[in-house]
Amino acid sequence: MNTPEPTQQNDLTLMSQISVGDKLAMKDVYERHAPHLESFVKNWLYDPSQAADLVHETMLEVWRNAGKFEGRSSLKSWIFSIARNKSIDSNRRNSRVTYTDEVPDFVEDTITQEEHMLGVQNAKYLKAAMADLSESHRRVLHLAFFDDMKYEDIALIESCPVGTVKTRIMHAKKALLYLVKKHKDFEPF
Repeated sequence: MNTPEPTQQNDLTLMSQISVGDKLAMKDVYERHAPHLESFVKNWLYDPSQAADLVHETMLEVWRNAGKFEGRSSLKSWIFSIARNKSIDSNRRNSRVTYTDEVPDFVEDTITQEEHMLGVQNAKYLKAAMADLSESHRRVLHLAFFDDMKYEDIALIESCPVGTVKTRIMHAKKALLYLVKKHKDFEPF
């Protein structure tokens, strides 16, 4: 019989506590997962400004359904799956596409102006290339590299086999390299 890992055991305990109304346990789960969840949700929503609301809706769903968590997946995967479904529902309700392309104006003192400009330019190419990826490629890259999730967890969130996740990530990385180069080559100067 497999014994749960310490983190998984802690998650099971927390969810058990939440299921009987323990607000401190819910606060712990919320503080641990909300920041990553908001970043994840922004990639799913057509209107990223709705992300905070959707995070709260997701966490309310966690509160209401804590007793249903069985521990077959990580708590993070379970929460992200709920958020994914809520994002899809939200997009269906809103059915409009708007994107925001804001680059922060923050300059570190430890880098030169030239290094900063090169970084901003590279970030612009990367952002443009990411926007050109298909939604499924953009999502798996974000989950794998920004949310640092395992392929198994991504497969649960994306509702597909692990092999499909691996294939999507491989194709997404190839497409991203191609698109970054394409954006650099066609820069009008």
